Amino acid sequence: MFKHSKKLAVATLLGLSTTGAFAQGTLSGTSVDTTATLQFTVNGQTSEATSTETYVVDNKVDMTVTTVDAQAVTANPGQTNVLLTFKVRNDGNTVQDFHLNALTASTTVFSGENQVNDNYDLTNVRVFVDDGDGVYDESKDTQTYIDELEPDQEKTVFIVADVPADAANNNVAVYDLEVQVAQGGTASTQGNAITSDNANQADDKATVQIVFADGAGSADAEHDGKFSSADAWKIVTATVTVSKDSIVIDDPVNGTNNPKRIPGATIRYCYIVTNAEGGAEASGAIVTDTLDPDILDTTGQSVVMYSGTGICDCNTNESEITGANGANGQDPDAQGTLKIDFDTVAGGTTECAYIKAKIK
Repeated sequence: MFKHSKKLAVATLLGLSTTGAFAQGTLSGTSVDTTATLQFTVNGQTSEATSTETYVVDNKVDMTVTTVDAQAVTANPGQTNVLLTFKVRNDGNTVQDFHLNALTASTTVFSGENQVNDNYDLTNVRVFVDDGDGVYDESKDTQTYIDELEPDQEKTVFIVADVPADAANNNVAVYDLEVQVAQGGTASTQGNAITSDNANQADDKATVQIVFADGAGSADAEHDGKFSSADAWKIVTATVTVSKDSIVIDDPVNGTNNPKRIPGATIRYCYIVTNAEGGAEASGAIVTDTLDPDILDTTGQSVVMYSGTGICDCNTNESEITGANGANGQDPDAQGTLKIDFDTVAGGTTECAYIKAKIK
């Protein structure tokens, strides 16, 4: 209609937003109104026309699951409520609920000297959301899903399980924490899982459409509305054994030249406690024994604990048996009973004690 377009003013675009932006972007559902204003003059008369275009910001679904533990968490046979700890962060632009699942995994987790391979499963496996103090409390941390997690916020989540009593040393149980996005909007109510997005649908500017922007986790694919991270328990137990042996040191006939176990012979009894390599330390390790006083004379003899770093062997030379006499041993009483307290025996170590007696 108007042929003198050079008299038309340049249109101005104004963008307005109802809420502020988070680090992860403008909140979904935010209405964006843009108005174009046209000013023009006809026969000296200035007029204007406007056109407003409105759309809503879509829901970008994204989340991160991070394993807090730097290496496999040690656990003991029969132990209950052992923990794996994770952080779940909402990296999207919408308040969301999140479903939580603990998945058994047949995989490798961690790297270098901390790397472990799955070969075992625990029992009574559960998932709970921390109440905010970062410490698992069975009486308080009872929620099993993340409720109304705002953008840029995170929650601590625990996988909790029990260890079977027959778990063997160095068994490894690897688990993935899988987090799936769910509908938010109603506090204290678990929203339905969002299992698909609108990636294959045309843009609808009046509707909040869902776009899965999540990456691939340890047990899920890219852009599937899920994310996961792996962690592991490693069973550590003490495999402790004791062996008792004896040698004859001398006798009244042969002296120290091939002595025999005849009356008057001196016998050395040896008690050797071994904790297997890689095991947990064993505390309160006490050996008791009775040397029959009707047969064996222990008068004036004391328990000698070996305190060196050499080999515990019943054939150890007398000069190599060190340690304060009776420091950790109860000398035989009138009934010939002795008590040897080895206290704590570390994994991969051997400790021993000795006492001499004469055959009556």
